Amino acid sequence: MKPTLRKFFYSLLVAGCASFALFIFFNGKNKTELPQLKERKGALAAAPEWATTQANYAKLAASLKVKPDDPKTNLQLAKVFMQEGRASGDNSYYNKSALDLINAVLTKDPTHFEATCLKAMVFLSQHRFVEGRTVAEKAREMNPYNSFVYGLLVDANVETGNYAEAVIVADKMVTIRPDIRSYSRVSYLRELHGDIPGAVAAIKLAVKAGYPGNEDTEWARMVLAHLYEDSDSLALAEAQYNIALQERPDYPFALTGLGRIARYKHDYPTAIQYVTKAREVMSDIGFLEELIDLYRLNNQPDKADECARITLDALDADNITGNKSKDEGHYADMDIANLYLKINQPDKALPFAQTEQQRRPENMDACETLAWAMYRNGQSAQAEPFIKNALRTNSQNPERLVKAGLIMQANGQKEAGKALIDKGLALKPYMNEELAKMTQTAN
Repeated sequence: MKPTLRKFFYSLLVAGCASFALFIFFNGKNKTELPQLKERKGALAAAPEWATTQANYAKLAASLKVKPDDPKTNLQLAKVFMQEGRASGDNSYYNKSALDLINAVLTKDPTHFEATCLKAMVFLSQHRFVEGRTVAEKAREMNPYNSFVYGLLVDANVETGNYAEAVIVADKMVTIRPDIRSYSRVSYLRELHGDIPGAVAAIKLAVKAGYPGNEDTEWARMVLAHLYEDSDSLALAEAQYNIALQERPDYPFALTGLGRIARYKHDYPTAIQYVTKAREVMSDIGFLEELIDLYRLNNQPDKADECARITLDALDADNITGNKSKDEGHYADMDIANLYLKINQPDKALPFAQTEQQRRPENMDACETLAWAMYRNGQSAQAEPFIKNALRTNSQNPERLVKAGLIMQANGQKEAGKALIDKGLALKPYMNEELAKMTQTAN
């Protein structure tokens, strides 16, 4: 899943590969067309790793034409698809393409370790966290000395709210192989437990361990910048976003980071330009969600409504597909709930938030979303246990602290609520405008 900045080493092999039609046998009888690598467009097509990705696809597809049942080649192609899903944002298509190849290998060899790991990885990408953890545990039984499988277990346990177990497997992972992947997970766990300086130190190690310009390195840099954002250090955050754009031009997450910096400074037109450019590079729902707020703040309600409609349609379609098939789509109930909250329709948010929390009752994000949906629906008393659950690891997320404070105040705990609100606003004084306004009303 990790793009590279290598030069166009295989450029002569690339011409015409988008229309390269091949066939492979997923079993001994049925013939299935090999999934195609979709053409990139715009700035994404100019990314330095695109030629290598195309060349890898052409090489692997040619090999599969000769030896369609070769497990190593099938899994290499699956990884190309998973990488391309992350780079392009078209996760639904590429996850299914990868899963078809992975399942073909597992059908013939249910104990194949790498295929089992990759299946767990796809499930996690689809937000099938419980299933992903089950498959990852199976992989650990096959090989308890592999660093990658412990990374999967960290992610799965975090997403299912098993934070103590996540710490244990993260420690095992970094002991086996201290690298960008393990340092990144240590950083996130420290952040979840309120140790922001420790989180910053670990993610700096991750950035240092990576190759400048590689997608995983610049993603780690985004984490560092976001930690700075959440601790009133905008200048440091902005510097990291600019470094990322120097190392990886048009990196969409760095563009949206600069968009947030502009938003914090109330320069909404500039923020819109940054996020719009990011969306031109990558089709990611998160960019549209940011544009909803920005257009509203820039007095462009029609454009905000259009972005909301497009986002909701996409999430609904993905959620419906995800509930019908384990091969396509993903669970999007929490995303839908948060979107309804963003566009001030909390009554519609509540059932989706309840579904997500029931699916993973101990996850702090799911608990926070449900608590906030209840609060916005006038159910402050019901919201309190869920927001307390969301705070049980001593998380210092500024928005979470403010929401918890508002819920506590609504339940008569004025001083304790005010302390949480004050802490959140001190960490992030340029917080979401609507949330900040709620604190003024409450006080």
